[in-house]
Amino acid sequence: MRSIPDEQFLRWSHGLLRSDATSYAELFDASYDALHRYALYIMHDDAAASDILQDVYLKLWQVRETIDPERSLRALMYQMVRNYALNHERQRKRHAAEAIEADHPSVGFDSVNDDELDAAVLKERLQIWIDEMPERRREAFMLSRFEGLSHDEIASLMDLAPKTVNNHIVLALQHIRKKLDAFRDTESYRSNS
Repeated sequence: MRSIPDEQFLRWSHGLLRSDATSYAELFDASYDALHRYALYIMHDDAAASDILQDVYLKLWQVRETIDPERSLRALMYQMVRNYALNHERQRKRHAAEAIEADHPSVGFDSVNDDELDAAVLKERLQIWIDEMPERRREAFMLSRFEGLSHDEIASLMDLAPKTVNNHIVLALQHIRKKLDAFRDTESYRSNS
């Protein structure tokens, strides 16, 4: 959704206020993939993410006449996905805790052959490094770098000050740079040995 101009979201907001089915369909087509990625990031379950999006789009249509065009429709939709996904995850964890007495062993990552720094290895490492971040920092970083939301939109979505969002993103980038430098140093050491 990062490539969609704010003016287009404003037109869709006004269309929703008028119960314009064409605006709703255009919004759905333009936003579904990005919102699905965001739901999948939270839930790690493709089918559940799709189910959540059905609920989100249904709810969006139900509340269409209360949408404030002066507020970011993009941020509203991300907020809805976040709320629905987190509620789903809480329910899933509660049900799992009730059904299973013992803890699950944590899933480990297989060691990776680091002889060559290629895109697949770096992508895997990057995901590990992102997963190591505190939850709020990770979320702000993902919304900024992978979903293209502005700091103001992220602040609204996460109920934070824009300065706090900026701090989260700066710390996330520092974390990744530090890990990448260490990774490169390790690779240099191995190739020189």
